[in-house]
This record gives sequence, C-alpha cells and structure tokens, in this order.
Amino acid sequence: MTDLRRPVFTFILLSALLAPLAHSQAAASDLGSGYDSLSQTLDKQLQDFVYGTTSFAQGVPKTFSNVLGAFGAGTCEDPIAGSQGGGAPLAIGLWLAPAAIIGMIVMFGVGIVYMLGQFFGSPNLIALAKDEAFQTSLTFVRIVFIVGCLLTANTFYSLTAAGVTDPIYSKYPVMIDAAMAFARQMVSDMVTHYSMLVLYNTVIHTIYSSTMWFGITWRAMYSFNLGPVLRPLIDVVGMSLQFLSLGMTEWLMHVIILCMIKKYMWGFFIPLGILMRAFPYTRNAGEALLSLSFALVIIYPFMFLFTYEAHKILSYNLVDAKSAVGGFIQKSGLLNVFGSVLVIMFLMAGVFMPFFLGGALTLAFELIRGAVYYIVIISVLMPFISIFVTLTASKEMAKFFGADVNFMSFLKII
Repeated sequence: MTDLRRPVFTFILLSALLAPLAHSQAAASDLGSGYDSLSQTLDKQLQDFVYGTTSFAQGVPKTFSNVLGAFGAGTCEDPIAGSQGGGAPLAIGLWLAPAAIIGMIVMFGVGIVYMLGQFFGSPNLIALAKDEAFQTSLTFVRIVFIVGCLLTANTFYSLTAAGVTDPIYSKYPVMIDAAMAFARQMVSDMVTHYSMLVLYNTVIHTIYSSTMWFGITWRAMYSFNLGPVLRPLIDVVGMSLQFLSLGMTEWLMHVIILCMIKKYMWGFFIPLGILMRAFPYTRNAGEALLSLSFALVIIYPFMFLFTYEAHKILSYNLVDAKSAVGGFIQKSGLLNVFGSVLVIMFLMAGVFMPFFLGGALTLAFELIRGAVYYIVIISVLMPFISIFVTLTASKEMAKFFGADVNFMSFLKII
C-alpha cells in the first residue's frame, strides 16, 4: 500500500506545480505583446510631440497626445506675424511692426514736447526734447543692432544646417525652432526613460512584495521573501524616478520659455523696452529689458544647440532603455521565466540570485546610469551653463550701452 501512495503523491505534486505553466506562458506572451503595443504608441506620440505634428485645443484632453500637444510647436507662432514671427531670416516686416509703431509714438511724443517748448519759449522743454531725441536715436541703434545680430545668426545657422542629415537641423531652418525641437526631444527621451523605469520598478516591486510558502501544513511551513535583499535597489530606483520627473518638468519649462520668446518677444517685450526707455524714470528698466531680450533671442537658443551637440556625443555611452527593457521582458527577462522555471527557481533558492544578478540587476544599473545622466548633466549642469552665459551676455551688452544692470541675482534665484 505504501508503494502505491508514493507515486500517486508524486504525480499529484507535479500536477499542482506544472498546471499553471501553460497559463503563465500565455500571460507572459500577452504581457510581451502589450509591451510592444505600449512601446509603439509611446513612440508615435513622442515623435508627434518632438516634430510639432500634434495639434492642441481639440476638445477636452483625453489622451497622452493631448497633454503633449499643449506644449507643441503649433501654439508658439507670433499672433501678429504668424509663421514669420520669432526671427525668420528674410521676414523684416510684420514681426517688426509693433516695435516700429512704438518707436513712431515715442518720436511723436518727443516732437510734441519740442513744439511745446518752442510755443511757450521754454529752454528746459527744448533741452528735454533734444535729450530725449538723442536717447530715442540710441534706442533705434539698439533695435537695429538686435535685428542685425538676429539675422546674421539665423543666416549663419541656415547655411550651416543646409544639407545636414540631422533630424532636427534638416527640419528646422530657424535657430529658435531647432532649439525648441531639441527641448521637446529631451522631454521625449526623459519620458521614455521614465516609462521604462516605471515598468522595471513594477516588476521589481512584484518580487519585492511576494511571499513564498513552502511546507506541508501550517505548523510545518516556511515563508520567505526577497524584500530585504531588494530594498536598496527599490530605494535607488524610486529616487531616480523622482529626480527624473523634476528633470522633465524643467525641460517643459524650457519649452515654455522658448515658446514665449518666439511668440511675444517682438510683439510685446521689445516694444515694452522701447517704451520704458523713452521715460527718464524707467530708462534703466528699459535698458535691462532690451539687453535681456537680445540675450534671450540670440544667445539662449544658441546654448540649446550647444547642449544638443554635447548630447549627441555623450549619448553614445548610454543604453537604449526601451530596447534593454524589451529584451529583458521578451527574451531573457523575468516574465518569460515565469512560464517555465519559476517554481523550480523558488524551490531552489540558489538558482534565482545568479539569474537576478546576471539580468535584472545589470539592467537596473544601466537604467539608473541613464537616469543620472539625464538628471545631473542634462537637467543641472548644461542648463546652468546656458543660463549663466545668457545672463552674462545680457550684462555685458547693457554695460556696452552705458547701463549697469546686475542680472546675476536671477542666477541666485534659479
């Protein structure tokens, strides 16, 4: 009787262990196909976002594309000049119209003051009108200088980018448009890396929170989990996700700032600087605004292209997060192991750790290394250099025109 019970008990135990295998294989296959679908959707939405093909304000935002569309290129055109706003090399008409109108108003005001001085025979009003006419001429010299530098920079950029196969340079012949496209690409890369880290974090948390029971009855049963072993990895991944989300927010702010520069610089900020510089009490503020406008229109977009060139060199040392996680899931990852040897791995605990150290832990190090690159170099170091150079150029230009403006206080705030 004992000889019959032993093979029957062995058969029942093997059946209980092997029954979920077919279901696990199907679940792994479904999850692999789900990952492929998610990856393709993410690629499509991010490509539309980077190259400005997603439109905004198409009803209530319901999908991820509508959220990204709020920061697309279609919302950044100059409301007065349309697609010519922001510095097209040959368009010197519509996007200069507000500055020209404000300049004419200032000249009419100076003329009225001079005529009043002549009418009342007041030398003070005549001297004031002559002084303001001289300051107005300096303002026009400043505007001509800004326009000349902008046209020169855009012309040089267009000639340099002509015939280049770069995906950004070939699509955007204007410097500020290329800078905005690069900023959107950085948001796209960070979103992809963040998504892969979230997916990896989900898999690791599944192992972290699972408890294995081994025994015959509740009196003679052992339980174990891998939580204490995986706790440092969980903390590092969680911290990387938090700082990477801050990096994405920062680069979205860069997109918004560049969009405001292109949309409102020639239609609002430069005319406001001309108007403020026309009054003696606000002349220093107008000087500071014109100097800052010069740096934001020319130097600030150029620094984004400088960062883009640095990123193209440094990104060769990074692992493609999407391909790495896809290979981990579909080929040598944990989810395919579920279907074949997961039970044996947990029953033979010495087999799991070599697999984990050889696959999941190596992938974690690569993902965290990429996150550190996007956080430290792309989101901290390069923006600091860009802002420092921009504010320094603003300060030196203001000093060149005889105004002492300290922009470094902005850098302390940032």
